[in-house]
Amino acid sequence: MAREGKATNLNLSDLARICTEETELFFQHRDHDTRYCFELFRRAIRENDQTAWEIIFNQYQSLVTGWVRQHQGFESSGEEAQFFVTEAFAKISSILTSEKFDKFSNLKALLSYLKMCVHSVITDYNRKADQANLQVSFEEIQIDIKSSDPAPESTVLYKLDKHTLWTQLIDRLNDEKERLVMQGVFVLALKPRELCDYYEGTFENVEEVYRIKQNIFARLRRDSEFRELFGMDD
Repeated sequence: MAREGKATNLNLSDLARICTEETELFFQHRDHDTRYCFELFRRAIRENDQTAWEIIFNQYQSLVTGWVRQHQGFESSGEEAQFFVTEAFAKISSILTSEKFDKFSNLKALLSYLKMCVHSVITDYNRKADQANLQVSFEEIQIDIKSSDPAPESTVLYKLDKHTLWTQLIDRLNDEKERLVMQGVFVLALKPRELCDYYEGTFENVEEVYRIKQNIFARLRRDSEFRELFGMDD
């Protein structure tokens, strides 16, 4: 069917149909026109059109699901992909106001922002879950500070405020492997070999777990702000 008139002049039904057709052309690596899908976003955001949002959700649900499944924090979250898909769309619809929409000049920029929302909702979910688990773990795990040769992490644990520990640690970790090591040590109370088995396939061997753990604590000991905050110089 011919493209009659500008995208802004089409009704939602025709706009949705053409957007779907153009998206299929994109995935086939063929010439395509993004103006129609962009117009859907414009109506959803600038005109607060909820039907347009529903069309966008249906149009890009499979794409966003793929982003969720590819995210490094998805599997460890324990949640269903659809949960984060819904959260990502809810986030972009609540953040993108009519004024902010003017900063986006094309569909690619909008989809990149949607992908950032996927990262944001998964990261925030895991951070909150880690903080909740950490608080429970402090109530369950007894730390023997009278030990003649306490482990470095036990000494630090005793001094840290359970409500701020994970927040301060997570900001000082470099990647997902470091986060899993700290979660294994502090939240799950696992030894390096147990931690390696628990996250099967994540680490090359137990030596890598030891190395990551040692690097983290060495970095914390060099962190003057962290030492001062939690009295590690005592």
